[in-house]
Amino acid sequence: MKFSGLFKNSQVFKLALIVAILVVCYFGSKFFSQMQKLNSTLELIAKSNETQLELEKLLSIINSYDYSLRNYIITKDDSYLEDRFLNRGIIEKGIKKLKLLTANDSIRHKDILTFEKLINYRFKLFRDTYIAVKSSNLDKRGLDYKLMRSNDYTEKMKLFVYKIIYSERLKTKFQNSNHQFELQDSLITAFLLIILSLLILLLSFNKTNIDIEELKQANDKLMLLNESFNTAEKTAGFGHWMVNLETNKYTFSDNLYRLMGVEPNAFEPNVENSIKYFHPDDLEHAKKLHTDSLKKQEATSFFFRYLTPDNEVRHIMAVGSFTKDGNGDLIKIGVNYDITNQYKKTLELEENNKELKYINTELESFNNIVSHDLQEPLRKIQMFISRLEEKEFDALSQQGRDYFSKIRIAANRMQTLLIDLVNYSRTIKGDKVFVETDLNKILVETIQDLSTNVEEKNAVIHIGKLPTLKAIPFQLKQLFINLVSNSLKYSKDDVIPQISITSDKITQEEMLENRIANENDYYKIVITDNGIGFKQEFAEKIFLLFKRLETDPKYAGTGLGLAICSRIVDNHKGFIKVKSEPNAGAKFSIFLPKGDLV
Repeated sequence: MKFSGLFKNSQVFKLALIVAILVVCYFGSKFFSQMQKLNSTLELIAKSNETQLELEKLLSIINSYDYSLRNYIITKDDSYLEDRFLNRGIIEKGIKKLKLLTANDSIRHKDILTFEKLINYRFKLFRDTYIAVKSSNLDKRGLDYKLMRSNDYTEKMKLFVYKIIYSERLKTKFQNSNHQFELQDSLITAFLLIILSLLILLLSFNKTNIDIEELKQANDKLMLLNESFNTAEKTAGFGHWMVNLETNKYTFSDNLYRLMGVEPNAFEPNVENSIKYFHPDDLEHAKKLHTDSLKKQEATSFFFRYLTPDNEVRHIMAVGSFTKDGNGDLIKIGVNYDITNQYKKTLELEENNKELKYINTELESFNNIVSHDLQEPLRKIQMFISRLEEKEFDALSQQGRDYFSKIRIAANRMQTLLIDLVNYSRTIKGDKVFVETDLNKILVETIQDLSTNVEEKNAVIHIGKLPTLKAIPFQLKQLFINLVSNSLKYSKDDVIPQISITSDKITQEEMLENRIANENDYYKIVITDNGIGFKQEFAEKIFLLFKRLETDPKYAGTGLGLAICSRIVDNHKGFIKVKSEPNAGAKFSIFLPKGDLV
């Protein structure tokens, strides 16, 4: 597997191929050198054989001349001496050839020169003998001496020639041995060269097959990617284009044609054909921006409209930037987004914002009315009720007293409702400035504000160590006031209210239930009481506006308190949960994010 991975590595394969080629080149050069040595050896053998042959040939000619001279002496027949001794052309040619054959061998060349001198002297003896035979005063003893001397010299020449021939034969034998060795070495080198060449061929063939397969897979992936990209363009509502600044050739994607309201490849991609689909009011501006961009090679981002053949207006956001392709040519790539829906939604949102501003203005007026205009007559009503109660209450009949009490209760409820409405409005429109807030300090202020109610109920409040976090102080104070007031309000008549306010760890069950990824991301504040409680099925409804579970007149309320609590926790990007059972009290769990999550 490792080898396969290395083999597929292009750099490793190139390195291996280079090494293999160098080895082949080495063996090739060695094989060439061996072939040259073989040729040289063959040439030396051939020259040696030819030298031997030429020496034997010259020696044979000398012997022939010697026999012819002896026959002439015996027979006195001049035919034996025809063309003898006077014509030395064949011998001279032979000597010249021997000189050429031994030109590169200084020792042998020297032997040939010696042999030439021997031949010359032998011919001198031939001439002396011939002259003695032709002489009229034939000296038989002198002739015998000359013949004996010629015979001895001939034997001397033979010994010299045979010595040369023997030496050449030894050299030929040695060269033949070298030739056989070099031939075997050359065969081994040729075999290795063939094997290496075949190995390189097989590796290259295998690598080519792998590259072709990878290229096919890459091509399939590219086709799939291209199809996916076309689908993505169509789904996302954008199209892209490209222009090569060197060739001025444009390329349009299929969906760019669709954005213009035509089928893909409906026309040749270029500026002249595409501007027909630009909205007339945007044409000149778009052309100028595009032309200036190509001249200055600056990125573009602008808005324009297409006018399709069906007279449909499409709002387009066009962006483009420059880069270089694989050939080093400068190109510009652009993307056109269809933002028609976003444009329409933006217009709709602007209209809604105008309407919302109007509603907020009306709400602000309503808040002013609630907090000022309605409070003033209500205070006067409460003031006159108080005066009547001091001076005229005893003069009223029992029924009048009942009516009077109901009027006082209704006025107080009205005041509470107006205060709650103002508080709820503040949670929506109030300033949301987050600062480091110590909940312990906030809770102390809360208990002080509610001290009258706490003393009236003889309530016992247990307070644990609470954290410091980034929050809106006055809203968290309102949160604790509403929750503690709620626990006091719905306490049991015959049981001393027990209220606990602590900071607890988040359990695994709560993490799963509330989709909390990390327990360290939130603080958990728990407020429990031993009040009348309620059914768990109403746990979500109690946080709705004006939702009251208890209709008993002794539990006075507006149904806004817990809705305000929910709104405050929402403002802090947290959430609030409650668990309760009838006559078993309630447990409110407030999850507030730490500073980095707000």
